[in-house]
Order: sequence, then structure tokens, then C-alpha cells
Amino acid sequence: MGRRDLAQRVDFVRGTLQPRGSPRLDSLWRAPLRQLHTDLIAPIEATGLLARTTRLTVVPHAELHYLPFAALLTGRGAGRFLVERYQITVTPSASVWLALAARPAARATAGMIAFAPRPTALPASGGEVAAIARLGGAQARVMVGNAATETAFRRDAPSRRVIHLATYGVLNKQNPLFSFVELAPGGADDGRLEAHEVFGLRLAADLVVLSACQTGLASGAVTDVPAGDDWVGLARAFLSAGAGRVLASLWPVQDRATAVLMEQFYKRYAVGADPGVALAAAQRSLLATPATANPYYWAGFELVSGR
Repeated sequence: MGRRDLAQRVDFVRGTLQPRGSPRLDSLWRAPLRQLHTDLIAPIEATGLLARTTRLTVVPHAELHYLPFAALLTGRGAGRFLVERYQITVTPSASVWLALAARPAARATAGMIAFAPRPTALPASGGEVAAIARLGGAQARVMVGNAATETAFRRDAPSRRVIHLATYGVLNKQNPLFSFVELAPGGADDGRLEAHEVFGLRLAADLVVLSACQTGLASGAVTDVPAGDDWVGLARAFLSAGAGRVLASLWPVQDRATAVLMEQFYKRYAVGADPGVALAAAQRSLLATPATANPYYWAGFELVSGR
């Protein structure tokens, strides 16, 4: 398959995933996801190299950065999704591992912190961070509404082991360095935590969760910046700032389904599960529920690793 055909297939999949209320339209993604599995994964499985393997680390190139690998489909009929057989981690490029391995390590001195600056506009985000507070133990701290300021983030987040942002994410197609997650304004800060600002932070987090829209997208095919291998965006910025792993999204996610996914994720992660294991379990949980079985609700989140 040529790159142009591959890019068109990835774009078609992304365009057909959002539910439209019609069984026929809501299943258009099955054929291209099955074909992409045949082209990308099946040849490797046929060699036997993945026998007894439970974890895949994917290093995408170009348009494959936009593909929800967890949703690749195998078998006839309903089939099985890739996430039902593997836990899947993504890394921006092999060179990211080399670059980030050389950075000085920071040490977290506190537990989780969660921000939900728009609980009225995003009603499920308040419940999402409340669940994190309940599951995160005595050291978990939650900031909601006007308290969830960019100033508070800059002050409190650098020492935290886990950072969670339940808010709006905005992709800047013209310049991904100005993509941002929205916090509340306060003091000298406008509330827009932009990618170029994140690059300048020093974080000690094992995990940053960007529970917002399109936070996993960066420069490349769906933006006006030429495609490259080390794509610039929010996930890459948080890795460079010191995060070990970033949980980010590939498209505009649904508020309520995201809150359910995050609660399922933290139920496992809070008791010691690896983030990849916790994400796979959460995605399988939504897949097993008829109301959220469509990949649109769960496959958009991927774990991006800098380790």
C-alpha cells in the first residue's frame, strides 16, 4: 500500500467513528479497521513474533500517528479489537527515548492533583475529578472551577506524581506550539496552558492525563505544518517537561464517556496497575457496555511513553 492510500484510509476511519444514530452508518468503520489490521498487524502476527505477547509498543510514522491502534479489528462478524488481545503504548519516535533518557530526573514529593476548570460547561468533569479524589487517597488534591487556575498549576503540579487535567483541549493547526489545555485565568496567567509553555516546565510526574479533546494530535497530516517524525504537540511537550507517560486523545471526546473511562482507569491505576494495563482494562470495560461499545467512546485515548 502506498502512503497516499494509507493516509486516506486512516482519514476515512477517523471520519466514520463518530456515532450518527444509524446502525448502518455506525458500522462504516469496521471494514477499514479490519483492512488496516490486515495490512499493519497481521503480517507480524503471521511470523509468530507476537506469540505469548501481551504488550505492544508502537512507534508510528507520519499519518499513523492519527490511527487508534487499539481499535484495529480482526476476524469476521463482530471480530476482536487489538486492545482485547494486547495493551498498547505509543511513543512519538525512537529518538524521543534517547533524548529524554539524558534529561536529569526530578523526584515527585506529593501524590495526585486534578484540575477541572469548566464543571458547568463539562458537567462530567466534576464527577471525574471527584472520583480521582476518592481513589487517589489522602494525598490527592482536586481544584475545580475558578480554583483550577494556570497559576495554581504552575505552583503545585511540578511536585506531583500524577497530574490530571479534565478540561477543554484546543489544537492549533497553524502552529501546534500554541495548542493548549484550558485552565482558569488568574493573576498574570490567561488560563491557556500552551504547548510552548509546557516545554519550559520541570515536572516530576510519572503520569500526566490530558482528559480533553485532541491532546494527542500535533504537527503533521491534519495540520498545516509539514509532517515529521518527532511531531510537536501537547503530549510531546509534557514528555519533554519531565512526565514519564502521557494519556492523551486523538479526537474530540465525549464528556460522559470520558469520565467513565477515567474512573475505570484510576480504579486499576490507584491500586498499583501499570498505566498501560489500566488503560487497556478501562477500554475493554467500555467496549463491553453496549452504550459505549463504539470505538469513538474509548479508542481515542492512547498512552504515550517517554520511557
